[in-house]
Amino acid sequence: MNFAAPGLGNSAEVCSARFVGYAQIRHRLHGGRPLVVDADVGAALRGRGFVIDAPGALGAMLHRDPQVVRAHHLAELASRVDVLSALTADTSPRALAEAGMEHRSARLTGLALELVSDAALEAQRPVAIAGVLGSDQLTATNKGRFEDETSEHAARIAVGGAELVIVRGMGSRLDLVFAVAAAAGQDLPSWVVIDRDVASESELVELAESLADVGAEAVLLEVASIDDGLRRLAALEAASCSIVRGALLSAAPDALRGFPSPLFSSWVERVVELTAAGARIVGGGAGTTEDHTRALATRLGVLHPSMPPGSGQLGLGA
Repeated sequence: MNFAAPGLGNSAEVCSARFVGYAQIRHRLHGGRPLVVDADVGAALRGRGFVIDAPGALGAMLHRDPQVVRAHHLAELASRVDVLSALTADTSPRALAEAGMEHRSARLTGLALELVSDAALEAQRPVAIAGVLGSDQLTATNKGRFEDETSEHAARIAVGGAELVIVRGMGSRLDLVFAVAAAAGQDLPSWVVIDRDVASESELVELAESLADVGAEAVLLEVASIDDGLRRLAALEAASCSIVRGALLSAAPDALRGFPSPLFSSWVERVVELTAAGARIVGGGAGTTEDHTRALATRLGVLHPSMPPGSGQLGLGA
């Protein structure tokens, strides 16, 4: 595999494959087996012994050892994930500045998406390739700089070949709306991760409608407990828009993003409660690893035997 990543001007080959995987599974937003997104990448890598100790650390790992990132993506694919996320949250200039590598943003964004695209080719089933816009680890910046960098990074993600954008880690509701609009400006569908710090239960409907107005396809509620998730999913039923609902459940109520937690036997059954309540996109929130992804995909395959999780084989290559 060639790890010389494309920049903004030489990714036509990657872009030519855009919307192939996602187009084949997009109907599952409304019926059949819910879509499974990948786990907390920081937790997964830290669980394997890698040091993820600062903003930009994952971006630096892309530069230093892309094979580690590739191995993570292959592990998620082997766990039957439906949506594979590139590490573009850590390749924005602001994130890479923490590692003194802000000038490598275009190259590493291209590399992050190339790694995901190449890995997805080895799965003999449709897999959607997502770019991530926004980071949970970065502090707020001034409005002008935020808007410029967000728009620029959305363009890099689009040129790199992403099929959709997952927007997350924004400091405010207005920032979330702007980031979705930036993704929509690149003709990319967007899913938005909403945590409790961004919107309370009473604010969810208004926020979901605002996000839908600028092009959001789905909202993913990041929740620490099943009861909280069920309440917030129910609150969204009052929205006048047809936005798709999803949920990302933390490994444990006290789990922290980037730090692995064990897979408890009740975790999968509790996620299934969220799907029964209408979540069409599910996955692991803080503290989850590929073990959580595998257990969830297997359980959903049992519930939806017409779409068995083992229907395709993953070729891991040389």
